[in-house]
Amino acid sequence: MRVDRERLDRALNPKTVVVVGDAKARNNRWLRSNKTVEASGNLYSVQVDPNELPEIEALGVENFSSLADVPGDIDYVLVAVPRNVAPLIMRHCIEREVAGAAFFTSGFAETDTDEGRELQATLKTAAEESGLVVIGPNCMGLYNPAAGVRFGPSQPAGFDGPVSFVSQSGAHAMDFIMGAHDAGVRIGKAVSFGNGITLENADYLEYFAGDPGTEFLTMYVEGLQDGRRFFDELRKATRVKPVVLWKGGRSSDGSRATRSHTASLAGSTEVWNALCRQAGAIQADSLTEAVDILKTLTLVPPFTGTGVGVMGGSGGQSVSMTDAFGDHGLAVPELTEPSLAQLGEWFSLVGASFRNPIDMGTNRTELEQILGILDQDENIDVISMQLRPRPKDDPEREQLDEPVAALAAANARSSKPHIVLLHSPTPMAHGEAMHDLDQELQALGIAAYPSYDRAARALSKVSAYYRWRAEVDAGE
Repeated sequence: MRVDRERLDRALNPKTVVVVGDAKARNNRWLRSNKTVEASGNLYSVQVDPNELPEIEALGVENFSSLADVPGDIDYVLVAVPRNVAPLIMRHCIEREVAGAAFFTSGFAETDTDEGRELQATLKTAAEESGLVVIGPNCMGLYNPAAGVRFGPSQPAGFDGPVSFVSQSGAHAMDFIMGAHDAGVRIGKAVSFGNGITLENADYLEYFAGDPGTEFLTMYVEGLQDGRRFFDELRKATRVKPVVLWKGGRSSDGSRATRSHTASLAGSTEVWNALCRQAGAIQADSLTEAVDILKTLTLVPPFTGTGVGVMGGSGGQSVSMTDAFGDHGLAVPELTEPSLAQLGEWFSLVGASFRNPIDMGTNRTELEQILGILDQDENIDVISMQLRPRPKDDPEREQLDEPVAALAAANARSSKPHIVLLHSPTPMAHGEAMHDLDQELQALGIAAYPSYDRAARALSKVSAYYRWRAEVDAGE
């Protein structure tokens, strides 16, 4: 790692935060976002323009004309000044012995201009000579909800979480934080590092692999400065915790776009895929898939099997669910003879079937028995139930209470994962109902997915990772 780990710890877990250069033109975004720091630490402003001071005073944030005047040790500085002023603020951070600074300021190497490259080289040289932890430039910096540090004022805060997220894109970092939180995935730290002049993907991978508070790591990667080191660190990291990688710039046009975004070279997609498979990383192709995978990792108990018990759908829906799981390498196997014998004693076959998938028909009052049989069946590793969300004013809304209660009880007593497939022919119209049911299931510790395909993709990739881990552990 190119910086002192203790110093990086201070920067990523700050007690004193200073915002340099916030302005009313941005609606004082950075000070508003970080007001929550005051719950557990200190927040200060540095601004020399007298026209900006009334808004800062109205926020109740103490302002100083220089970093030199800020009291106590400074852990983290958010720099939001014009790019030609950035080298001066860098020197002030170094002189003040700040632990780390994030430069929201952009206009450097990503512009592909001589001036931008020269300014970035100036920042890089100063940072490397001093040991200052620099996040960026051209980034959103740090999100640490427990410390109250945020990118935006609407982001949740006041809690810790087991997931860390590292991103070369600020927009993806913001979207991931909100999407993950809504899905029940708690983010402990997120870092948007943009151009990464002193810390890049390999450094953050090494840091979070060794961070005891990070149980699951996700990264949005556009390009690597040191590919060999990254994959060496990846091989070490995946042996102790799951690492989810979302690669940007996989297409030729996407690769070109990364260069103008963060001055990154995307590299060969084929080589990337092969190395990720060898290293045991879990690959995601989109933000929603990354969130689905994290939801599975955090809410679903670890499992290595591929047999899925499917229940809750009609005939055609059961076929579609079975196809979705099969498309992603999972199986919907026929139940064992003992299970079939038990079900055959009482299961009504009128408009229904039970060999797996289980087309429920009129057998809706026997949910507990069916769930118990699936739990004992040797061919079944994961139990899935389809539920149709219903609005609060739907007279049939109460029909969801019984299956949700039965599923929660079964999940609590079983070692097998239980998941829910949310199905609606009009998901846009039922968006609120789907969200409410998802939140209810999250509170019960049950993962729900808004489509068959998304559930199958996430389950398949997570089970493949746990099988890989089991093989690695057995070989050591």
